[in-house]
Amino acid sequence: MTSPENTEEKAAAYARGLDAGRIEQRLQGHDEHLRKINGSIDSMTQALQFLTEELRANVALFSANMTADRRDTSERERIAAVRVEEAGIVESQRTVRWTAWQRWSAVAGAIILVVNFGLGLYLAFGR
Repeated sequence: MTSPENTEEKAAAYARGLDAGRIEQRLQGHDEHLRKINGSIDSMTQALQFLTEELRANVALFSANMTADRRDTSERERIAAVRVEEAGIVESQRTVRWTAWQRWSAVAGAIILVVNFGLGLYLAFGR
């Protein structure tokens, strides 16, 4: 049979083994918990990277739209300025005054026209 010392050593070794098993079991639980935390952190990091890329794309699109709107606005302003200038030119052409020699030429032409018309009537009906 076994001696009492040997039995006590076996019991102590058994107790140490149980304690080590419990500690190992707790460590495995903690390791699993840390793996889950690390996995969720990794998925969160990937989601944040995706959101960051999407945000950058949206900002670039918004910036491009703002630039296009500014370009459209400046283009509209330029077109409006050209049209106002054209309207000013047309208005100034309507209100252009004749010079003195143009007036005298018009009067002389009107006199010649009236004389020719009168002469034409005289010749048509006078004979």
